[in-house]
Amino acid sequence: MIVYFLSAGLSFDLAGETVKTLKDKEPELFKSSQGKHFMLLGAVGEKAAKGGTGLMLSLVEFDREKAIASLDQGQPVIPL
Repeated sequence: MIVYFLSAGLSFDLAGETVKTLKDKEPELFKSSQGKHFMLLGAVGEKAAKGGTGLMLSLVEFDREKAIASLDQGQPVIPL
């Protein structure tokens, strides 16, 4: 899973943190490859709005309409 996140452009630290969060939320996903579907949604954070660095990502349950709306706004969506 970390390789997938790295290939999607996440830093190693963010990829590791995301895997840990995902394991806490849905441990069954790693045991049997079953469970809920999730996605990482990008949103401009306070630091980015104030001229700082980058994007904030949030791990949420997959919702097709939210994913499409995010993409329409030019925000990244990483399905898991």
